[in-house]
Amino acid sequence: MSGQSTSAISAIPNSEEARRLRVLAALETKVRWLSSWTIHNANHLRDSRDGLKVGGHQASSASLVTLMTALYFGVLRPEDRVAVKPHASPVFHAIQYLFGNQSLENLRRFRSFGGAQSYPSRTKDSDDVDFSTGSVGLGAAMTSFASLVRDYLRLKDLAPAERTGGRMVALVGDAELDEGNVYEALLEGWKHDIRNVWWVIDYNRQSLDAVVSDRLFGRFDDLFRNMGWHVVTLKYGKKLRAAFDRPGGDARSAGAVGRWSPQAAGDLLQGEGADGRAGGPRVRHDRMPDDLAGLSPRHRRAAGAHRRASGPRLRGVDRGGGLRRRRGPRSRRHPG
Repeated sequence: MSGQSTSAISAIPNSEEARRLRVLAALETKVRWLSSWTIHNANHLRDSRDGLKVGGHQASSASLVTLMTALYFGVLRPEDRVAVKPHASPVFHAIQYLFGNQSLENLRRFRSFGGAQSYPSRTKDSDDVDFSTGSVGLGAAMTSFASLVRDYLRLKDLAPAERTGGRMVALVGDAELDEGNVYEALLEGWKHDIRNVWWVIDYNRQSLDAVVSDRLFGRFDDLFRNMGWHVVTLKYGKKLRAAFDRPGGDARSAGAVGRWSPQAAGDLLQGEGADGRAGGPRVRHDRMPDDLAGLSPRHRRAAGAHRRASGPRLRGVDRGGGLRRRRGPRSRRHPG
């Protein structure tokens, strides 16, 4: 539920689910603003003796706003426990502030002595931290072993049943999968057949020392499946999935968009299928009237003019995946 989806949510018939989505969308906006402000305040607004910035991982934090909003406000139960990836600390503290578990003063002192911690900490943070995740890769591993402990307590009748049935959820950054202990935990989980464990891999390709390879997501899927996990990939939105269901937009188009070459983008926009045949999903052109329905007449005319002017240029996408420059008429010098 990004900001772009608010209008789509408002178009859903007035039902309990629609109201729930509207509330979550409003909460998501608050969480995104507050977590971004927390980082901005720490680096640019509050007094600093040396003028140095303290950081805050704003991009890799923002990539989890939607998911954490849905998780904390719509999915979690009291018996569930969550290991939040270190770089999503500002989002976690913003959510806890809305719950009343975090103070504004601690947000103002984010990444300073006594304030909200850079990474979730059970010993230093005042809000409801389930796992300390200051070292990357440890949060994911801890949820697996915590699940084993819960199974042991339940089987030995050492704890009430209502306290041993919760889910262990790990929000994991994709770069955390560089850590070897993660794979040791996966193997141990497979040996002992762990249950009630969710690992959500935030595949944003953000890393401190490199850009995560764009091909790794396929390896991740295979790896988890081989270890007995049920893998669900959340990648395409409703509009794009609907386009795949139309003639010429089958799974081959989904594969093309997954690789996302310029040719794939041109095919989808111009109405060609993944195999080059006509009759594919004319996504942009077919949706234009609906997209413009809420605009003023002046803006509709401007958008229509842009559509007419930009449409033919998309044919400049060549079959080799590159863009061809359109040459204009050469200017001629006339003797003076």
